[in-house]
Amino acid sequence: MDPPHPDRRRGDRTPPPPPAPPNPAWRLLALAWHYRAACLGVFAFQVVLLALGLGGLALSGIAIDVVRHALVPGALPAHWPMGLAPPASWSAGRALVVAGGAVLAMAALRALLLFGYAVASGHLLQMRIVPELRLRVFEKLQRLSFRFFDDNASGSIINRVTGDVQSVRAFVDGVLFQGAIMLLSLGVYLVYMLRAHVTLTLACLAPTPIIWVITSVFSRRMRASYERNRALADGLVLGMSEGVKGVRITRIFGRAREAFDRFQQRNLAVRDQQEAIFRRVSRFGPAVSFVTAIDTAILLGYGSHLVARQAMTLGELVVFAGVLQQFAGQVSSMAGIWNTLEQSLAAARRVFEVVDAPIDIASPATPLRLPDLPAARRGAVRFEGVSFAYGDGPPVLSDIELDVAPGQCVALFGPTGAGKSTLLGLIPRFFDPLAGRIRIDGVELRQLDLDDLRRNVGVVFQESLLFRSTIAQNIAFGHPEASREAIERAARTAGAHAFIAALPDGYETRLEEGASNLSGGQRQRLALARAMLLDPAILLLDDPTAAVDALTEEEILTSLEGARAGRTTFVAANRLSALRRADLIVVLEHGRIAERGTHAALMAARGLYFRAASLQRLGAEDEPDGQVAS
Repeated sequence: MDPPHPDRRRGDRTPPPPPAPPNPAWRLLALAWHYRAACLGVFAFQVVLLALGLGGLALSGIAIDVVRHALVPGALPAHWPMGLAPPASWSAGRALVVAGGAVLAMAALRALLLFGYAVASGHLLQMRIVPELRLRVFEKLQRLSFRFFDDNASGSIINRVTGDVQSVRAFVDGVLFQGAIMLLSLGVYLVYMLRAHVTLTLACLAPTPIIWVITSVFSRRMRASYERNRALADGLVLGMSEGVKGVRITRIFGRAREAFDRFQQRNLAVRDQQEAIFRRVSRFGPAVSFVTAIDTAILLGYGSHLVARQAMTLGELVVFAGVLQQFAGQVSSMAGIWNTLEQSLAAARRVFEVVDAPIDIASPATPLRLPDLPAARRGAVRFEGVSFAYGDGPPVLSDIELDVAPGQCVALFGPTGAGKSTLLGLIPRFFDPLAGRIRIDGVELRQLDLDDLRRNVGVVFQESLLFRSTIAQNIAFGHPEASREAIERAARTAGAHAFIAALPDGYETRLEEGASNLSGGQRQRLALARAMLLDPAILLLDDPTAAVDALTEEEILTSLEGARAGRTTFVAANRLSALRRADLIVVLEHGRIAERGTHAALMAARGLYFRAASLQRLGAEDEPDGQVAS
């Protein structure tokens, strides 16, 4: 039994609103949790580094007290930690040598651990998180429907896979790691200072709440700025992409200066917006540093008073000052952490928009397979009341009823915007109809496994993309394991073998970007050979002779004669040379079937097709390409 379909009246469809996307901060934490073992390993490096740094600072203070006690007999003796005081028989010099040696050993171990930390964090971030996240985004892009790419500019998509993924990486490094270390360090430093002197600690940290107020205001103001920055960066990438792809057109029309000016405007917009961000960040850092400087002023005044009263040793005050300076440095680093957080959250929203994008076109949970029919009975296509529109736009196709027998060649004819390419795109489920259904060999498309369906439908676009690899690899793109014999057989069917064999390297000839080292007709025949390799039951040709000369057109049409033999073929075309060869011509107008029949029958009916064909004949001398006027 067929699955239910939406009502044909688009106004009756009231889909529920999509659920609110999860908070990107929680998503980023979940991403880090996926790599929790490696994250804990990197964090452990920082814990040991923190302990070594604090231990070295404490030993330096002890050394100061040892020297002061030796020079000033009335001064307080050094307070060795954890009962590790040297024997009373040791001289001050010997104690200093031991303390200095311990500090040197800690410094050497710290340097070694810093190297280990850099290697571990670099491996986690640049060799695991970034490549895997980038691959995850690209894999999702391969499964999204064409509608997603219609709604998002190529520059935005490219920037999400490259720049935004790197910004997400910064969350783990610059926010998660650094934030955890900051919190741990602040906790350890606070405990150390409280153990040294409670009152002095409270006095020095009294201005700290001001920092939290400054940070909160900064965070709210920067969020929108970073989102705007990513949007401007998208425009910059898009401008670069268009400039590279359109360099020939730009030079032909002498518009290089204008292209440069457009790119410069986008570049300056990104620069100016980043400059505004930098100005805010540059004000935030010094503001935090100024507040922490107040701590130092309090320390100098109150701390020296405590030393004079012998409530603290000089060495303890020096260590306290060092710890307070480290505490202030960690608080000041909050500026960079918050800055990185807002930047990575703005990028994360854009990355997760791709990861969370719904897959409109997918195989059903329990798909059917196309029936195993004899070749002569494969490829029957039936449209039953099919209607379609892009997004909330007007209908592109309305109530299409069409029954195509196996092996039949159907030509789709009509003016630009009549819906020819859209109708072709519905057959391999590039889109799903809003109403009605399409069947192949009696099975409704939405019941079929998507890969199985598309293996049985070959598509040749008007502008077929060929990849920068060998001719053989391009033909075998859909079946990389194909033998050379199968590749050559597909090329012969498409009429491409002769010109390939004439090339110096034959099938091993490497194509340049866009296959610019081949003619338009050669590119089309390679695209046709690529479709033929899988021996599809249905062949879709989207105006394959639109942009070629008459001689090349004849070569392509001759190739198509061999390719369409034994398979159902749909050809979107506006040239009489292609239309005459079809078994059935379907004339589309405003998304509806206006006429149908053979070339002779439609000419006799003297309708829309007759008028267009007559105009084409009259303009044949002025328009040698024979394009039907529309």
